[in-house]
Amino acid sequence: MKKLVTVGTTILLALTLAACGSNTKDSDSSSKTSSSATTKTKITINDGLKSGETAPAAGTLVMRQGYAAPHGTQSAAAVNVTLNGDTIVAARIDEFQYVDKSADWTGVPNSDKDFGKGYPSGKFLIGKAQNSKPYSALMKKEAKATKTWEESMTAIQNYVKGKKVSDLKQTVTDLKATKKAADVVSGATFADTAGYVQAIYDVATNGMVSKGIATTDNNVTEGQILAAPHGKQSFGIITVAMQNNKVANVFVDEFQYTPSATFGALPNSDKDFGKGIKSGTVLASKRANSKAYSALMTKEAKATHTWIENSDAIAAFANGKTIAELETAVGKVKNTKKVADVVSGATFVDTAGYLQAIIDAAKAAK
Repeated sequence: MKKLVTVGTTILLALTLAACGSNTKDSDSSSKTSSSATTKTKITINDGLKSGETAPAAGTLVMRQGYAAPHGTQSAAAVNVTLNGDTIVAARIDEFQYVDKSADWTGVPNSDKDFGKGYPSGKFLIGKAQNSKPYSALMKKEAKATKTWEESMTAIQNYVKGKKVSDLKQTVTDLKATKKAADVVSGATFADTAGYVQAIYDVATNGMVSKGIATTDNNVTEGQILAAPHGKQSFGIITVAMQNNKVANVFVDEFQYTPSATFGALPNSDKDFGKGIKSGTVLASKRANSKAYSALMTKEAKATHTWIENSDAIAAFANGKTIAELETAVGKVKNTKKVADVVSGATFVDTAGYLQAIIDAAKAAK
C-alpha cells in the first residue's frame, strides 16, 4: 500500500479559493454545540441533516448525503442514499478515522500534502472502505470479527436496497432487540448494525440533496471514490450512479480543516475523532457549510457563485452524459478561460478536476 510521508501538525488556514460566480444564499445545517476536551474550543456539529432541502417526488433519481456517528466516538461516517420517491435505490457508507502512521494504511487524498498538516501528531486520516483489509485485521484481533469491514457493510447496503425508507424504522427496532445482527440483516455482523441502518434512514429522510435524471427505472450501478479535485488542502468524496452507460446521479462533497468559529464540524469532532486537531480548527464538509465557505470564496477570490451552486452546476452537466462525453468536456474546460462556456453555471477554476473525479467514480461503478 501507499506509504505516506510524515507531516506535522501545523495547519494552513488560508483556503485555496479559486472560484467566481453569484451570491445566492445557502442554508447551513447544524446540530449541537459542545466543548472539545482537547481544544477547549466550542465546536458546532454540522451533519448536513438540518438544511431543510426537499427531494423530488417519484420519477426522479435523487441522492441524499449526510454525516453520522454510527459506530463509537473515534470515526465519522459519510452516508449516501440514492432514492426514487420513498424507495431506496442504493446506499453507500464510508467511515473516516485517524490511525497511527504506517505503510499498512492508505491515507485519504492529500494526506501527504497541505491537508495532512492538520492531522493530530503521528496520525493520518483513512477511509475504511479503501482500508478494509488492515482495518478488518484490527477487528479480528480486537473483537474476534469473523467478517471483514467490507463484507458487513456490503450486507447492510444490500439489505436496504429496494426497501421503503419507512421500513428501516422496524429494522432498527428489530436490531436493537437481538444480540445477533445477522438474524435481521443477513451477512452483517457489526455490533453497531442498528446505528448504520439508523444513519441510512436519517440521511434518506433529511440529507442534503443532489437531483439526478428523470426515470422510473431503479436499476443502477454506483461508484464512490475519494479524490483531490481542488488543490492540496482538502479531499473529496464523489458518488456516481450509472444507468444505460450514462451518468444518472452525482453527489460531490469535500472536507477541509476550517475555523471552528464559523464552520460546523463532522460528527464526533467534539469527541475522540476531534482529539489532537489544532485548537480553533475543525474538519468540515464544504457542502454542509456552503454559506461559510462561500463567504470565504467571496472574500478571498471575489466569487459570485456559492460552493453549492458550482457543485450542482457540475453535477447537472454530468447527468445524462456518457463517460466519453465527459472526457471530451474535460478537454474543452482545460482549453478555455471561461468555464461557464462549457459547463453552464460553473465558475470553479478547478471544474476540470471535479469532472475528472466524476469520471473516475463512474468508471468504478459496479
